[in-house]
Amino acid sequence: MENTGYKSFAFLEKYYTDNNTSTEEIKPNVATDPDYIAPALDTTMCPPVNRFYNTQQTKTVTKNNCSPGETGTEVQLIAYANQFVSYENIADANNQAIIWLENNAQIYANNSGTCIADSIPPTSPFLSVSSITPNSLILSWTPSTDNGILAGYDIYQNGVLLTSTSSDVLRCPITGLSAASTYTFYVKAKDVAGNSSNSNVLTITTLPSTLSLAAVQSVIFEKRSRSWDDCRNALAADLQYTDNTFMGAAVTADNLLYYLNRYRGVIDTSSITIKPKSAKIKFKFAENTVGNALTFNLFGSNIQIPVNQEFQLPDWNDWDNSTFINSISVPRNSTTYNEINLTPAQLDLLVSGQAYNFFLISNGDKESYDPISNNRPVLSISAETGQVYLECLF
Repeated sequence: MENTGYKSFAFLEKYYTDNNTSTEEIKPNVATDPDYIAPALDTTMCPPVNRFYNTQQTKTVTKNNCSPGETGTEVQLIAYANQFVSYENIADANNQAIIWLENNAQIYANNSGTCIADSIPPTSPFLSVSSITPNSLILSWTPSTDNGILAGYDIYQNGVLLTSTSSDVLRCPITGLSAASTYTFYVKAKDVAGNSSNSNVLTITTLPSTLSLAAVQSVIFEKRSRSWDDCRNALAADLQYTDNTFMGAAVTADNLLYYLNRYRGVIDTSSITIKPKSAKIKFKFAENTVGNALTFNLFGSNIQIPVNQEFQLPDWNDWDNSTFINSISVPRNSTTYNEINLTPAQLDLLVSGQAYNFFLISNGDKESYDPISNNRPVLSISAETGQVYLECLF
């Protein structure tokens, strides 16, 4: 007897009026008939000796042809048991069912599923800031997720919409700001349905065009010795001062005792997030009755003292591992500010850590000749007076 093709026991009553009806004539269309489940099984009157039928298989997909702002429901398409036949084995019958589900589940879901208006907002982004200058900064945020389609982000400055970005942009440079001014920023994530959620709010103060940072750790080390060579080459200082004292080298009137003083300072540079265009160390003397001009040398220390760490006497000799930056000649009796510019390499150090370490040393200390006078200027190292500080230009 001729095999007429696939027919389903479950749908014989619906699709057959007698045994002579061809399955190809009445086979429904899965794309237009939501009641249609699977093709019919073979019901030929003279089947082969061995026939194998599938076990139940399912596939669940989401309706994906909804309008923007709507979410499709999940729909399950079922290939019921005994709806696919194989003359080889059950695995082959199951594979037929699985292939049929793969080809038809999405079509079935799009025809029979439901579209629901999206009311779920995106997740909130987390906003952060970097590269603050007197006139600009950069905002960055973490990506938001949404159950539908994420439309993008709105950036607000002082509560006013500044600009918008697409959903794949997570960074926004902000320009045109005023120096030393405070601003608030937040980012709003939005989806195509109109739902939205805000990020955290950042309050940011721009840098001044010129940034002045007083030394937060300051000390003048002193070494006393009857030998000038021992005095300047000693492994550690004898005393240290955290208030005003003398700078440079001297000898007593009877030439029996030498004095040597070195200034060391630490400046907190954590507020500097970008490399300055230029920077300088500025200092002035509280008293200066020296009759001759003095040369002062600036060294950047390669051995760093953390901002909150107290100085120790062994820090006296760290300058031996330091890098010479520049020098300046201070006129006699001068109490005006003196400036020593930092080198380009030293500018890089300002943004590499939390502290900038330096030495200020007089020519009587640096050179090998004996000091001939006990007249030395008094340097104010108080952070409150700010008479030793770093000045940066952005």
